[in-house]
Amino acid sequence: MISSILTNYGSMAALESLQATNSALLQTQNEVSSGLRVATAKDDASDWVTATTTNSNISSLQQVSQNLGNADSMLGTAVAGATSVSSLVAQIRAKVASVSDPSTDVAATQAEVDQLVQQIGATVQSSAFNGVNLVNGSNTAANGLTFVAATANDYTAAGAASSTISTGAAVDLTTSATGTNVNMKALYNLVDSGGSGGGLAAIAAGTTPLDTALKTIDTAASTVNTAAAQYGAVQTNIEGQQTFVNNLVKSLQSGVSNMVDADMTTESARLSALQVQQQLGTQALSIANQAPQLILKLFG
Repeated sequence: MISSILTNYGSMAALESLQATNSALLQTQNEVSSGLRVATAKDDASDWVTATTTNSNISSLQQVSQNLGNADSMLGTAVAGATSVSSLVAQIRAKVASVSDPSTDVAATQAEVDQLVQQIGATVQSSAFNGVNLVNGSNTAANGLTFVAATANDYTAAGAASSTISTGAAVDLTTSATGTNVNMKALYNLVDSGGSGGGLAAIAAGTTPLDTALKTIDTAASTVNTAAAQYGAVQTNIEGQQTFVNNLVKSLQSGVSNMVDADMTTESARLSALQVQQQLGTQALSIANQAPQLILKLFG
């Protein structure tokens, strides 16, 4: 290699090496500071697209999980309400059966039954979560309410669609003369003093046979228990689906992490090595830049 004051070959080589080291060091510092191996599309276009799409799906699934949690609360409230009504109907049955005893104070018993009927009404109306009541007949859709159970991961694929869970047929456990459920309305008309059946006095007098009265009550009880079982089964389904969605989110997050997260142990070691290379490269460039000064000695 010739000695020249116009072209410093050693300096050029040292500078090129130092620039490469600085570029690698900058990339490593970015990975260490962000924790990401793939932060933008230029880092790894394929992995970036996959990770971005998957993160979008994760956000949707997290919202689905939250919605399922709300659905679980709605159904839990409905089950609690139906269970309470079932207990009240059982108490009414016992009171009705007691009037077959001649020593029973029918008027006093009627007053108790009227209070139980009112309590059923209060229970039904208060069995709401965030304004949604599944047991008072306000939900008139044939299949009840529908909740999104999961979203598809790729809607560009043919046939991709979200899955849903429905609460089933509408339920009305209102015990009144205006209720929409014929069995609960029949219960009201049979036992309440304001009903059309004459109340407990008619049963005590035999105008309404006891067996007929108990059958009417049992039919109403069956309606209530069926509603509780219906919503309980849907609640179990929703809780299982929420668990699945949460586990799916964790799996997807793990997959994204494998694609884009930086290995901090490796990057730490690489950072230390590059810092040493940078120092050595700077020193080598300094030495190379001093080489033309040696030529002056040839003319001394």
